[in-house]
Amino acid sequence: MEQKILQYEGPVRNEEIVLKVASYAYGNQLFVGMMRPGEEEESYGDLTINLPYEDVERNEAFISDLNWKYKIKFIRKYKLGRVRRRVGHSGYCTYRLVQFNLKKLAEYDPEGVEKFLAEQKGEHA
Repeated sequence: MEQKILQYEGPVRNEEIVLKVASYAYGNQLFVGMMRPGEEEESYGDLTINLPYEDVERNEAFISDLNWKYKIKFIRKYKLGRVRRRVGHSGYCTYRLVQFNLKKLAEYDPEGVEKFLAEQKGEHA
C-alpha cells in the first residue's frame, strides 16, 4: 500500500513524514508517531506522549512537549484532531490534550488504526 506523505513544518526545516498509529504497551492509549517515508521507516519523532495514569477517551492523547507548537500547527493543518483545553502532567511538565479524529488518522495509517481499535475492543470485552 502506498504511504500518504504529509509535510511537517518543523523548527529547522520542513520534513516529509508518514503517520504511524498504534497503542502504547503500558496503558494501551493512543500513540501517533511521525516516520520518515521509505522502505526502511525511520522515526522522525513522536507526536504523542504516554501518560497512562491520565484518564482519556480512546481517541485522545497528549502531545509531546518537544516542539509542541509545531505539532499543534501540524494537527490543525491536516485536521487530525481538536486541541482541548485540558492538560496532563508528568513531573514539572504539562502536555496539551488532543481529541484525534480516528477516521482522519485512518486515511494515513488504516492498518494501524484498525489494529488500535481492535486492541481497544479486546481490552473492554
